[in-house]
Amino acid sequence: MEPRVFRLSGGSKRRIRPGLLSVFAAAALACDAAQLGWPPVPLRVPSPDGRVVAFVRNHPDVDPPDQSLWLQAANGRATELTRLAPDADWCDFIVWSADSRRVGFLVSGAIVQVYDAQSHAKVFSGFVGRRSWDQPPRYTLRDLALSSDGASVTFRQCEHTWQPNPPERQNARGTRVRRVEGGCSEIRTVALSDVPRGNLR
Repeated sequence: MEPRVFRLSGGSKRRIRPGLLSVFAAAALACDAAQLGWPPVPLRVPSPDGRVVAFVRNHPDVDPPDQSLWLQAANGRATELTRLAPDADWCDFIVWSADSRRVGFLVSGAIVQVYDAQSHAKVFSGFVGRRSWDQPPRYTLRDLALSSDGASVTFRQCEHTWQPNPPERQNARGTRVRRVEGGCSEIRTVALSDVPRGNLR
């Protein structure tokens, strides 16, 4: 079988033998979507005034998640706010203040990071509820919202425990676990300035 010709950037060409193509294909199939950084942008939320878009970007990594937090202006220019700790932290929720001046990212379900939408400065980062030393966190937030000026947050805090999987869903080492949902608190409001120093991150 003849080698296939591929055009590289700059117009140059390179011949790759079919056997190597099979190796590349097998390597790609061995990786799941998250390891390949897919989808590239799993979450994007525009500000209430429509001028800025907050989004999360995935990065290829053998041990996902590997994510970063971004803001994109109306002119299309995007600014990276921070790179989350790989294989540890992730973001799956974004919330804006009503005045579009602040944006909050919920990290690992428990940590709130708030940024100024104009200066991109980090305004707050920490646990607004009970601090969790577990990974993933034992205490997570639901129904998270910023106040109209972004100075306080409202949320419910929920507790989770981890128990071994039943035998039919267990591996040979007995290390597979499942999350068991606990109770959740009533809605509460906390001013970011009142969060204890020990809860900051």
